[in-house]
Amino acid sequence: MSKPDVYEDETVSRLLEVEGQDEAYHAYHDPAGSATLSETVIEAIADIADVDPTTTLIPLAEAVDPDSLDTLFENREANPNSCVVFYLCGLEVATYADGHVRIRNAPSSTREE
Repeated sequence: MSKPDVYEDETVSRLLEVEGQDEAYHAYHDPAGSATLSETVIEAIADIADVDPTTTLIPLAEAVDPDSLDTLFENREANPNSCVVFYLCGLEVATYADGHVRIRNAPSSTREE
């Protein structure tokens, strides 16, 4: 389902692309919880790819600044209809101010070659 590649540290692989995600995957980020939004996204992508995020690098920072993503929705009331969409590992990731995270196959025009 996924195409991992060996990373610099041989104990860690790097997720290149997720294949076979035919339907949208939905996750929910709890802003009152201990995980950041970027951690929620990484966990969701790891779940889709069926990999362990502690041993597989999911290169979130190549698509979006994780710190900016984490702070963007801290005040959900200020931006209740906000959404950030980015593309990573062949997936389209949409994060919403209400904590909803939707992940699906990226349109072919946005896939990396």
